Amino acid sequence: MKSPWAANLAWTAFIVLAPSLSVLGAADPVTLRYSPELPGRTNVYSVTLETRGESGREVMTGNLFLTTTAQSGNLIGLTVRGQLRPKPVPGQTFYGYRPGGPMSLSSLIMGPLPEYREIWIDSRGHVVRTAQDLNLPIPLGQLLSSLVEEFPADASSGWETEKNVFVLDDPMGLGPAPAFAATGYGFPVYYPGRGPQAALAARQKTKVEVTQADAETVTLERTMSLDTQVLAGTEPRISASGQAKVVRLRASGLPRSIEMQTKSLVVTENVSRRSELSLRWQMLTGAELEAALNPPPPPPANPFTADEVAQRLADLKKPEAFARQQAIRELNSPRLGRPSEEVIREMARLAQDPDEAVREGAVSILAVHGGREQVPLLIKALKMPGSANLRNTVAQALGRLKDPKAAEALTELLAEGSPEQLSFSGGRENAVSQALVSLGQPAEPAVVEVLKQQNLATRVLACNILKQIGTKKSLRPLKDLTGHPVKEVSEAAAEAARWIKSRGGE
Repeated sequence: MKSPWAANLAWTAFIVLAPSLSVLGAADPVTLRYSPELPGRTNVYSVTLETRGESGREVMTGNLFLTTTAQSGNLIGLTVRGQLRPKPVPGQTFYGYRPGGPMSLSSLIMGPLPEYREIWIDSRGHVVRTAQDLNLPIPLGQLLSSLVEEFPADASSGWETEKNVFVLDDPMGLGPAPAFAATGYGFPVYYPGRGPQAALAARQKTKVEVTQADAETVTLERTMSLDTQVLAGTEPRISASGQAKVVRLRASGLPRSIEMQTKSLVVTENVSRRSELSLRWQMLTGAELEAALNPPPPPPANPFTADEVAQRLADLKKPEAFARQQAIRELNSPRLGRPSEEVIREMARLAQDPDEAVREGAVSILAVHGGREQVPLLIKALKMPGSANLRNTVAQALGRLKDPKAAEALTELLAEGSPEQLSFSGGRENAVSQALVSLGQPAEPAVVEVLKQQNLATRVLACNILKQIGTKKSLRPLKDLTGHPVKEVSEAAAEAARWIKSRGGE
C-alpha cells in the first residue's frame, strides 16, 4: 500500500539478510542461509495484491518499506511499514456486506500498516515469532511471511516439504497462518446469521527448484497445494494450488522479485466459490527507489502571483475581521507556494494576533514554511490554547526543524490523562511522538523523564519513542518498568530495551 504512510513511517538500523550461496549454475546444489550483516540500508518494494472471482476483480497496490534488525539468539527480525490502496481496474466490483459472500481485500487492508508488523526468522528462514503479520486470502498466507523462504539444512538444487497448517474458515478464507488475531481493522468475528469463526486444519505440500543462478541472483520456482482435512461431500472444504517465481539477490539474500499466482476453491453446505489470486513484490531501484524515499511535494494549483500575495497582505491590515480571516485562509493554502521573507515576517507578527482565526492561520503557515529562527515562536504556539490539529501541525514542524530546544515542550504534550488511563490519542502518538523521534538522541533525556508519569498510555508512548532513539542511558529506567503489573507497560519497556541493545546499547 506512498503512503501517507510512507510519511508516517522513523526507521531503525537495517540489517541485510545474506545467504551463503556456493552455486555457479542452475544444476549445482545451493546452500542458502540468512545471516545479519552491516546496517544502513532501506529497501522499498512495490507490492500488488489482486483477486479475481465470480463476484468481480479487486486490486490493492502500493509501496512497502522493509527493515531488518538483529535479534537475540542469532535471529533476524523483519518489520514493514507503508500503505496499500485500492486501484481502480476494469471489472472491479464493490464487495459490500452480504452473508456468504467473499471478504474484500480492502476490508483486510485498510490504512497505513502499523510499524509493529514484525516476524523473526532463524538462519534457515523458519518463522519463530510473529507480531501482527497481516493475514492474506488463502493460500497466500501472510504478508511478511511471503517474503521468506524456508531453506533445507544441506546444499540442494531442489527440495520438497509437507506440513500441517491452519486456515480460517469461509467466508473470511485467510491463511495459512499460525494465528488470526491480526486480520485488519474492524474485521468482523460475528455477524447476523453466522456463529463464531473457525480455523481448519489443512495439509500443505511445497516443491522448490533452483532453476537459474548467476553471480548476482538465484531464481527459485515454487509449486504448492493445500487441502483442508474437513470435507464437503467428497472434496476438501477449502483447497488451493499455486506457483511462484522468486528471484533472490546473492549479495543481500532479500528477494528482488516475487511473482505468485494461485487458485482456490471453497465448498460449503450452501456455496461453491472459485477465485484466482496473485501477489507480487518488486524491489525498487534507481530513480524509483529515490522517488519512494524522497517524494517530491505536489506542485501548488494556480499559485498566487506576487501581486496577489501583496493584496492579501494588505487585506490582513484592514480593520474588518471578515476580510482579515479570508486573507489568512487563502494564504494558508498550497497556492502560496514558497513564501518570501516578507510573508514570513508578517506571519511571525500575526502569530500574536488577538483574532484566533488569524493567529492560528499564521502559525500554520510558519509551521509549514518557517525555519529554525521560528522555533521559539512555534514552541510558544505549542502551548497556546487552540485546536488539536494545529498543535499536531506545529509538532510536525518542530520535528522537521530538529531543534533540541523543542524536546521539553513536546514531551509535556505526552503527559496527559488520568493516572490509570490506558487509551491512546492517535494525534498525540502520530504527531508528537514522531516529532520526538525526529529530534533523535537530543530528545532522549526529556523522554526518559516521561517514564515517571503516572498515566499508563504516556509511559507506553515514551517506551515506543525510546525504542527508536534510546541509548544505553535509557536501559536502567526501562528495566525498572519491565516489572510493571500492567502488561502493556512492561512489554513496551522490554521491547524498547531489546531494540536499544540490538543497536549496540549496553
